[in-house]
Amino acid sequence: MNRRDMMKLAATQTAMVALPAVIVAPSARAESKYAPSTLKNAQFELTVTPGTGLQCKLVHVPTGKILADAYSYSGGSPVFSEAKKDGASIVLQGKTDLGLEIVHRFTVDPESSWIEEQITFTNTGSAPLDLHNARSGFVLPLQLERGKVEDGWAQHKLIAIPFRREPNGHRLQYADFSLDQILTGPYSSELWTMNTSVTPGFAAEGWVWTDGKQGVLVSKFSPGGLEFAVLDRVALPQNKVGFRWGGIGIYRGNPEHGAWLKPGESHKFGVTRVTAFSGDWMQGYYTFRGEMEKRGQGVPDGFNPPVHWNELYDNKLWWLPGDEQNNPAMRKEYYTLASMKEEAAKAKAIGCEALYQDPGWDTSFASKVWDEERLGSYKAFTTMLKTDYGLKSSLHTPLSGWCDPSSYPQDAHRLDRFGERAMWDRSSGFQDPVLCGASQQYLNVTLERLRALCQGGAAFFMFDGTMYHEECWDPNHGHQVPSRLEEHCQATCRLARMVHAEFPEVLIEMHDPALGGAPMRGCPIYYGYGKCPEGEEVCQALGFDTVWAFELMWKPMEDLTSGRSIALYYYNLAYSLPLYIHIDLRTDNQNALVFWWNASTNRHLGIGGTHPDPAVRQAQKEGMANYRRLKPYFAVGGFYGIDEQTHVHADRQGKTAVMNCFNLDNHAIEKEIRFEPAKLGLTSGKNYQFVGAAFSRSSDAYVGKVSIPALGHTLVEVT
Repeated sequence: MNRRDMMKLAATQTAMVALPAVIVAPSARAESKYAPSTLKNAQFELTVTPGTGLQCKLVHVPTGKILADAYSYSGGSPVFSEAKKDGASIVLQGKTDLGLEIVHRFTVDPESSWIEEQITFTNTGSAPLDLHNARSGFVLPLQLERGKVEDGWAQHKLIAIPFRREPNGHRLQYADFSLDQILTGPYSSELWTMNTSVTPGFAAEGWVWTDGKQGVLVSKFSPGGLEFAVLDRVALPQNKVGFRWGGIGIYRGNPEHGAWLKPGESHKFGVTRVTAFSGDWMQGYYTFRGEMEKRGQGVPDGFNPPVHWNELYDNKLWWLPGDEQNNPAMRKEYYTLASMKEEAAKAKAIGCEALYQDPGWDTSFASKVWDEERLGSYKAFTTMLKTDYGLKSSLHTPLSGWCDPSSYPQDAHRLDRFGERAMWDRSSGFQDPVLCGASQQYLNVTLERLRALCQGGAAFFMFDGTMYHEECWDPNHGHQVPSRLEEHCQATCRLARMVHAEFPEVLIEMHDPALGGAPMRGCPIYYGYGKCPEGEEVCQALGFDTVWAFELMWKPMEDLTSGRSIALYYYNLAYSLPLYIHIDLRTDNQNALVFWWNASTNRHLGIGGTHPDPAVRQAQKEGMANYRRLKPYFAVGGFYGIDEQTHVHADRQGKTAVMNCFNLDNHAIEKEIRFEPAKLGLTSGKNYQFVGAAFSRSSDAYVGKVSIPALGHTLVEVT
């Protein structure tokens, strides 16, 4: 939250009834006139007793571990009436003195290994409710002596999903936290801001909670709102501290629609799911991935995106100072039909399948109107690419957050709360955009322009420039007044669905809808993917196809050796939802290390830039030939990790695989690898052969030594 946001929030809070900012301990157990209710499956037993506050006990059945022995609501103890059974659910309804009504649903599927909860808030009072400090969750009371928890919990860790390693963090930074750390310290992260930010709560899309042998996955799924799974603590009597987890938590002001409620307004928070699993943190990651795939958050069957050649890296236009790449004279000099044919020839020579055009192809930056005066008609251009070079056409199509707005109507500009229309100062460049990305005026014009490109033969759009900037108060824009981050993100994702409603075959990449192109992430990865969420039924088409790989495109060798790109490894353990990247091959080496790392960690690959060393160019060309031959493994195969530098891609039938073995050290190594088919997406009990290294069978595993050059890569095929 920046200074302006803080000032806005401070101004609104004076007119609202606010929940206390202090953390409130769950009330002591008291006699209740209501009988306890129980939900149970093979993994969990949950007992809840309504009354003043909620008495709650959650047990992991196989181990007998008590995971929670209380439930906490910020703002005091709501009074709950009798629990009602609704099939496999228990529904409780309660109310606080402030007029906040709480409907709390717990659900267990007897045939599954999970238990879920979902909470709805309603303001039944006469004054708005400020809920920016709202927090609820299960509470595990723990004895804390000298900053250490009791022995039975000392080995337990909580690992963030999917960013165990953050793309903007330090190479030694891992989001692995002991209970000691969560109970006694703040959460430092580089995920939401360019600088380190510190918060009292620990937030992620999910958390693996394990002692290395048994564990539970705690995840939040909220496709209609920006929510995260939050961990924190509550003070308890008798020298104890409560580890609070699950439930809901307003984090960094989100979800906005749950952060304050006007009289009569309701907000249903996303589902928190607790899933039991056996094993270490990696099994927890795979459990999360499997659950997300069942929710439709995975790579689709037949996914076969074209490998891109990005002309940007060799194009002098982009590298001009300032915003000169938007200068019509510079575009006319450096971005011509002849220069694009040269880039298409490079794409064909190395084996790419599409020419990706970054800034320069349109009439002005981000107008999304093909410049026919310089380049001829778009239809003729795409026909030429296909006929002469065997290539598809892919385009950079940035949105409202990063653009030259001069080609858009002024009624699509933001209106501030004083009724003043935002006007663009050309001298400020693209860093102070004025368009309202949630306005119907902006969306209609943008859709019309994207439609024309689709009709002309476009195969791919990159939705760059998605970042949110300012609220808008225009009542004629078709959004809530004022519209803020939530409306902006929803509209950005809706635009992808609007395109797909007419052109489902056109691939769309989505930058973070809140932060745009950056090594950060403000929205959950799944936000905007797949089917539209409840309340967004305007368009029933599916959302975007690929996720931007956190801006790791400019210095990919440095990103890899520094450890930043290791974030892509952990992402793939947690998600099969495809990542997209394009990388600068000029930073690569004779082992094509940069090429292979990004081929291994991004299901949609883009490359560009001509390396000055012929030996490096040859290694990249040979790498591309092998990649194209094995592309289905990388595009749709199952990703498994032996370690950060050893990746396995198994085919969907579980019969064959490829293994990428990396060495990020400055000296050659011979690495011993234990390959266990059953843990790597392959059928157990079969005989496997290895090409590229010698492996021998040892019981239900194969053990081999792989030679890998310094800053190098070795490819092993498993049949």
